[in-house]
Amino acid sequence: MRRRSGFTLVELLVVIAVIAVLIAILLPAVQQAREAARYITCRNNLKQIGLALHNYANVNRVLPPSSTSNIQYGVWSTNPTQYHLHSWASLILPFVEQQTVSNQANYDVSALDPLNQKAASQVLAVYRCPTYAGATYSQSPLYTALYKSYAIRNYAAMGATTVGKLYQNPDGVFYATSSMRITDVKDGTSTTIFIVETREPDAAVWIDGGTAAVVSHPYDETNPPDYSLPQSGLNYTPYFTPVGGQGITCQYGPSSMHPGGITHLFGDGSVRFMSPIVNVKVYDALVTMDGHELVEANSY
Repeated sequence: MRRRSGFTLVELLVVIAVIAVLIAILLPAVQQAREAARYITCRNNLKQIGLALHNYANVNRVLPPSSTSNIQYGVWSTNPTQYHLHSWASLILPFVEQQTVSNQANYDVSALDPLNQKAASQVLAVYRCPTYAGATYSQSPLYTALYKSYAIRNYAAMGATTVGKLYQNPDGVFYATSSMRITDVKDGTSTTIFIVETREPDAAVWIDGGTAAVVSHPYDETNPPDYSLPQSGLNYTPYFTPVGGQGITCQYGPSSMHPGGITHLFGDGSVRFMSPIVNVKVYDALVTMDGHELVEANSY
């Protein structure tokens, strides 16, 4: 009789173990390669947004405001559809190759008016970071009470260093009803943040200007007049919890799901990756547009 050749149980277990080790070695490399590709796409999104902001300014002589309505008005208002509330992201649509969506939008009525629901439901790739793994549409009851499919964005305008300043004396470039020119950025466009990533899952509806600007510090209701915590708001949660119905809960402000940091668009069109442990004073200096701070290139 001839013996049949084949694997013994021990040999089979050894082969399985070797395959498992190889997978364990290769999987992180594959994930890193995928994240690198996603990060490149995110950078390109911000570069396209930066170019759109400058083109908008060339046509309109000013940069777009974060919102076309006063800052106290938003989706939390008693009747939000009576306020215009179009965001910077809504205003620059023609400049990010979204003329079709811009044509769907009705700028004569509120961004939250039923006439704008079709446009607001469009998920725009240029406003989405591919690393973001959150919801496509806002699940906030304030939005779903009006419409179930308000698409969110992963990029926010940088409006000020603190919520108190954003309401009273904005020191950033983009805030409600602003009319800033590029030449108003006295600190220099290469050292002033225009747009930052956000991983906020609900209060980041792209068409709505009421939530379109963020600040560099988390909110603290007990600390007037700035109403801010001393630490940086980068990847900090909870970022903003409204008091007395003024506002909408934001889990995150400047933030991202990229490992190790958050992508920022500066006024000169450059895109830079910044760690959430950046020096707070340095970050504040990069947010302000006319603070006359000196920021070293290697300090962030």
